[in-house]
Parts: sequence; structure tokens; C-alpha cells
Amino acid sequence: MADNAQQSPQPLDLTTLSEALAAAGHPWEMAYTSITALTEQERRIRLGVPPRPELEETAEADASAAMAAKAENVGAPAAFDVRNVGGVSYDSPVKDQGGCGSCVAFGSAAATEVVFKYSRRTTMPLDLSEAQLFYVYARSEGRNCGNGWWPERALTHAKATGVTFEDYYPYTAGDQDGNTKINADWPNRVAKVVDFATISGNALQMKADISTYGAVTACFNVYGDFFSYRSGVYRHVTGNLAGGHCVVLIGYDDAQSCWIARNSWGVGWGDSGYFRIAYGECGIESFQTCAVRGVNLLAWLPNQQVVGLWSNEYDANIWVYGSQRGWLHLDGASPVTNHAMMSELAAAKALGRPVGLYEDQGNVKQIYAW
Repeated sequence: MADNAQQSPQPLDLTTLSEALAAAGHPWEMAYTSITALTEQERRIRLGVPPRPELEETAEADASAAMAAKAENVGAPAAFDVRNVGGVSYDSPVKDQGGCGSCVAFGSAAATEVVFKYSRRTTMPLDLSEAQLFYVYARSEGRNCGNGWWPERALTHAKATGVTFEDYYPYTAGDQDGNTKINADWPNRVAKVVDFATISGNALQMKADISTYGAVTACFNVYGDFFSYRSGVYRHVTGNLAGGHCVVLIGYDDAQSCWIARNSWGVGWGDSGYFRIAYGECGIESFQTCAVRGVNLLAWLPNQQVVGLWSNEYDANIWVYGSQRGWLHLDGASPVTNHAMMSELAAAKALGRPVGLYEDQGNVKQIYAW
């Protein structure tokens, strides 16, 4: 990347990697992945954060601190994986950023999606626009496929203005003027981060946020051997520093002393797009880590089956349970509107007909029924 002070591209010989893994006691498994198949320059363009080689000097101390930061110290489980919480997955699908250093947009959008789903305990699909994050917001700050971005900046925009849905600006790899491509109606179809915090270097807080909200973003240094990762707990064993990268952490395991992460290089890399990385490795805790703490939607939610309705003697206390979305508060312009909406929803429930709900920060402002 243009502003990365890194060594000249030198492809890693897979025989060398195999020998290095054997010498290290096979801490993880290698494979010829979809990323291994690329040229060295094509691999490096998929890294979208300037590297921080100085963090390797504190790797041992970082690992010790992360292992000492037992999740139980904050009342969290010793292991957590948002893909299996009581048998339910609150994760989103693996994506592929392609030939562009847009990993920050993917890691930030992924964390926002997961936090919305896990904190609301909903399995409703939520697919946010990485293109808007990168080709509109990052571009406005002079960032592009060649020089990357930072999670703090991505989440600042996601909080202040919001991120529209993927169908309003689908992602394709390659620098572009997003303002000319995004659907003009996007302000009416958007997710906004309620709050976020930078928690770099605080492994205990990382575990607390992951177990409470479902995910955090994290950056780390990538070396040549990482491109050929297949499974196991990754530790750097050989290869030059290639660049910095951003992913979403969706879990951790104190017994294995590792973080569980989802990458944005497609399902042909790693463990179907996922990987585990050892505590303290490659600056994973101390590079830049951001915790998303709450997400609100402003959007129509179509095809919701009305599962339940609830109210009491207070006119303003009426709730509907949408099959995918969960409980939402009815908040029309007046008590008359609220009761009219409840009557329509009750009829839809009785007839088993789906409805559309217009959500605004957890409140239903409008409905349509048929």
C-alpha cells in the first residue's frame, strides 16, 4: 500500500512454510487457499490498514496480559462464539472484499450487523453497504483501495450519519465515486451506531464487549504465512510483514488462548472464511480495536409474521412481536393511530398474513397489511 512502510513483496515458498510449521510443532494447518493463488501484490492490496511493526516488540507481554484477563473476571463465559449462542447463530455471511484495501469497511459493517442481531436477539438478515462506508465516507477523507482506512473513522461515520443497506449500494471492488451510485433514498433505509468505543490494548474489555454485544473490530499485522492459513490457532512462524488488516472478532476461547475472527477474503480462504488467532499475536489486541455498543434501524421491515401483541391500560404502551425482528413499540402520531395499527396487526395475526413494519429506532411508525 502506498503509505505502508513495508518490505518489498517477496512471495512465501510453501515448502518453507511447511518446514517452519513443522519446526514450531504444527500450531496450525496450512493450505493452498484462494489467496495463496494470487500474486504477492494482489494479496497485499487486500490489506487496508498501514502496518505497525513496532507492536511485535510487545507481543509476549500482550499475550500474557490477554491470558491473565480471564473472561470470568467480568462475569463473561470462558468461551464465546456468536455463531452458536444456545444453538442460535447471530453472525452474518462471509464476504469477499476483492482486489481493494477496503477491509476496514468490511470489518466495521460486520461488527455493526452482528451487534444489531445479537443485542436484539434477532436472526433477521441485516446486510449493510460496505460500498457506502468505503466509496463515500472513506473517499471523502482521501482514502482509496491503495491506502486503506481506520475503524475509528468508519464507525464515526456510522454513528453520525449511518450506513445504508447493501441493496441500496452493492459492493464491487475498485475505486469509484459512491455519491453517483448510491440510491438517493438511502437516508430512509439506514442503520446507525448508537455508540462505540476504542478499546485497544484492553483484552478484558474486548472479551466483555464481545460477550455482551456479539463482536468488535480489530486490526493486526499480516505476515506472508497468514495468506496460506487453513485451520487451527494462528501464530506467525515465517514470512515478511505484508501490511495491516482489519477483521471482526466474533468470539474468544480462554482455554485455547485465542480470538475467533471472520475475515473478508471469501470462503475459499481459511476455515471457510474464519480463523483463530492466538492472544498477543501480531498486535491483535493493541493495534486498533473498536467496540460497537448498540445499533438502531430506520427502515421498512417486510414480510414480518405477527407472532404476538401486547398492551395495557396506557394508550402509549402497545407492542408487536415480528417473526424475524422481535418486540417493537408502536409509536404512531396519536393514540388513535396506535390503536388502528394494533387492530390491523391483530387481524393479520389471526389470518396468518405477513405485514410490513417501518422501524425507527425500535419504534414502529407505520405499517402495511394485506
